[in-house]
Amino acid sequence: MNKYPEIGRPDWTKKTLSKEIDLSKNVHHDKILNEKIKEIIYRSNFILNYANDFKVYEAISKYYDVNLENLAIGFGATDMIDRTLRAIQIKKLFIVKPSFMMVDVYCKMNNLDYEFIDFKEINSKFNLKDSGIYIVNPNGINGEAHEIKKYSRGFKYLIVDEVYSDFYSKYSLLNEELKNLIVIKSLSKSLGFAGLRVGFCYSSKEIIKQIQTLRMSQITTSLATLVVPKIINMTNEVILRMQLTKKFLEKKFKCKNSYANYVLFKDNNKYTEKFGCKKIEGYYRMALIDMESLNGK
Repeated sequence: MNKYPEIGRPDWTKKTLSKEIDLSKNVHHDKILNEKIKEIIYRSNFILNYANDFKVYEAISKYYDVNLENLAIGFGATDMIDRTLRAIQIKKLFIVKPSFMMVDVYCKMNNLDYEFIDFKEINSKFNLKDSGIYIVNPNGINGEAHEIKKYSRGFKYLIVDEVYSDFYSKYSLLNEELKNLIVIKSLSKSLGFAGLRVGFCYSSKEIIKQIQTLRMSQITTSLATLVVPKIINMTNEVILRMQLTKKFLEKKFKCKNSYANYVLFKDNNKYTEKFGCKKIEGYYRMALIDMESLNGK
């Protein structure tokens, strides 16, 4: 197995300096949305009730126009990755780098052979019989996006991590009718809902049935049941505010183009310092934020 250098998560066991807004973790911040969520929670007694998974299913199904039978939800995108790798029958997974750091972890946990490859190597790895390929598109590290539908012909399964596709949907495969396609999404990026742990998977009825057999008895929280149906329709509104900030920053500073929920600065600046951003693969990566909060209002 190839060893690919990972981008490490913060060690939460260590005491760190707290910031009111920390944009280093690739979860954006929107003031209007946050205030709306606070209002919803304040007026509810959600903690007294059990979660209702169907309400979350229904909200996601309606917003993304996905049939319920083609949909599985889970405890974040990481849960969907784990269950997907356990459900499908393959001998090897090709992971296109850079990739999400947990994919190879779940391969190891499920005794699945894997290999990191560059995007340009995909065609040379075509093997319909017993291999799958995992691609993050748009990419969460370099911000790039590609047309990848054609790769479904080269592997037993095409697994596409689309957690950033709400920011750039040109190459999204959500609702594509491909028998070997599995699309994994999350609300952590589009709405900054990392703490709600809501992820979902789109695929054929047959594959979804396999993934659903591995679900826990309860896969959402009562907080997700309360918030998701009332907030998911704000997705485009929130993203538009994020895009305004992105355009402002890209005009003001030298940046690499990004189709994800962050700006890639070539140099350190007052905003990267203010929001605790770190240099990753040659660029300072800062998650998006609304203009009002950017300027400290």
